[in-house]
Order: sequence, then C-alpha cells, then structure tokens
Amino acid sequence: MGIFDSRKISTQDHLDIADIRDDLVVLKNGKVAVVLETSSLNFELLDPKEQDGKIGSFAAFLNAINFPIQIVIRTQRTDIARYQKLLEEYKAKTATQKVVQQINNYQAFVNELTQTTQILDKRFFAIIPTIKLPVIQTNIIKQILGREEILENIPSIVRKAKEELYPKRDHVLKQFANMNIAAKQLTNDELIKLYYSVYEPDKLGIEVLNLKAEDIGSSMVTS
Repeated sequence: MGIFDSRKISTQDHLDIADIRDDLVVLKNGKVAVVLETSSLNFELLDPKEQDGKIGSFAAFLNAINFPIQIVIRTQRTDIARYQKLLEEYKAKTATQKVVQQINNYQAFVNELTQTTQILDKRFFAIIPTIKLPVIQTNIIKQILGREEILENIPSIVRKAKEELYPKRDHVLKQFANMNIAAKQLTNDELIKLYYSVYEPDKLGIEVLNLKAEDIGSSMVTS
C-alpha cells in the first residue's frame, strides 16, 4: 500500500502470494514455486556408521542439484486437544473397565507431561522456485502511490512454470528417495492450510475450518 492510499489495509496486501493454482504457489513478483513436504529421521538414534552414511547421502543430494532450493523446518507447539478427544472417543467405545482405567492413567500422564514440558511438532519442507520466469518489479512511483503491478494471464505463467519445475521436482523426489526419505508435493488444500497456519497460527481453528480452496471467497486461491 502507498502512503497516499487511504484504502483499508488487509492481510493479503502484506502477502507475497498472488495465487495458489494447480498445486503451485504463484508469487506477486511473477515467480512460481513448488512446495514438497518430507518425512524425517531420528539422527541421534543411528549408530556412528549409519550417521556417516546419512551425511554422505545428504552431501550427494546437494551435489546432485544445480538449481536453487530452499529447505525449511517449521516448529510448532503440539496441540494435544485433538489427541485427547480421540482417546475419549476410544474410551467411550471400550467396554472393559481395566482398559478404561489404563486410558485414564495415560491421559493424566499426557496432561502432566504437557504442563511441564513443551511438546514440539516439526515439519520439513523443500521449496523449488522458478529461475527462468521474469521478475515483475513495481516502479518506485507506483509503490509510493500504492499501485502495485498486477499479474496478468496467470494460467500462462503457471503453464510455463510447470515446464521448468516438474523436472526439478521429480529429480529432487528421486534424490530424497535415495536417502530413504519420503517426500510429496503439497496440494492446493494443503498449501492453503500451511500458509493459513503461518499467518493465522491457530492450529485448532484450522482443523475445525477444514479449509478448502472453494471455501475462500478470494481470487488469491484457485482450485
């Protein structure tokens, strides 16, 4: 927004995202990115020889990539409310009083543990951006006046991005598989939930809303 623009500033004005389309993220500067989510491994539980092997595999992974890639680790405090709800539902279906008592003891243990210790949830992502598509830069005068450049013909941009990104995506997925790490491309719905949780970090709210592209009345998201 420009300093002379009196329009109400919305959250979307501060986002770099112009659209989410065909499981890709379209940025306001014309770049497009594919987001992969990967599994993890407990490095500390491996013996020294296995640790050395994993380090060597990761070095080979980096050496096999000749294009930009961003690795992101997102850490959030775990919300146990949903887990406790599942335990309550399971307990209601259980007729054995002994099993019910064991679940009660376990719930008490979880509650005490989470009160004294922060249980963290980590998610791992690899982002591959386009480098061949031209970058759109807003003229400084337009920035002052609050008139940002608007992307035109997004379907054409996405089509060109796929030609560049899909071979890179497949190459990265293959390299992850060589390290015994599972990876997948996030879908439209998964991308929406991810970015919603980043800019509106209410995890329980996300689960309740069950966000989908068609539920959001904005041109920013396209199914």
